[in-house]
Amino acid sequence: MKKVILLITIILAFIACKNTNTESAGPSEADKATFARNIKAFENYHVKGFATEDLELLSSYFADSVKWSPPMWNDNKILGKDDLMKAAEQYFSEFDNLTFLAGDGGIDSDSAYWGGSFYSELGEQTSKPNGVRIYGTWTGIHTASGATINNKWYAVVSFNEDGKVVMFSDWMDVTGMQTQINEHVAGQ
Repeated sequence: MKKVILLITIILAFIACKNTNTESAGPSEADKATFARNIKAFENYHVKGFATEDLELLSSYFADSVKWSPPMWNDNKILGKDDLMKAAEQYFSEFDNLTFLAGDGGIDSDSAYWGGSFYSELGEQTSKPNGVRIYGTWTGIHTASGATINNKWYAVVSFNEDGKVVMFSDWMDVTGMQTQINEHVAGQ
């Protein structure tokens, strides 16, 4: 009986070690490539679209069915691509030199892009590359006043298999831009 218990204990220990080693192996090379592709898409379409005020470039990055949760409170209504493009047009008309500083604004921040999750209150782990968290600061010049604005920004972006954004949620202090503009105007 002791031998059977010892044998079961050894087998269970072996299985536990094997599962731990598999989980810590990290993402596959294909997942790493997909994650890198998603980051490049953000930089080449989103950031460049805002920097060049190219609505067509920006629009091509989003799936027609994209679901958008904007940074300002709107009773948690999920908006679509048309609403997202109208908001982008508004930024284009109100600001010049829109620039994204990847990773800026964080404490001890070495990276702007994160994906996957080892911890969740749901208890699920994933190394999937299509959910990307992005951190940084947007800067620009308010066209009407000449005020320089800086706004820390965070987004959760989900890409489909074609590399198009299908879910986009972003957060920033929208009123902070107006505060910076007001302070600039008051100081003139």
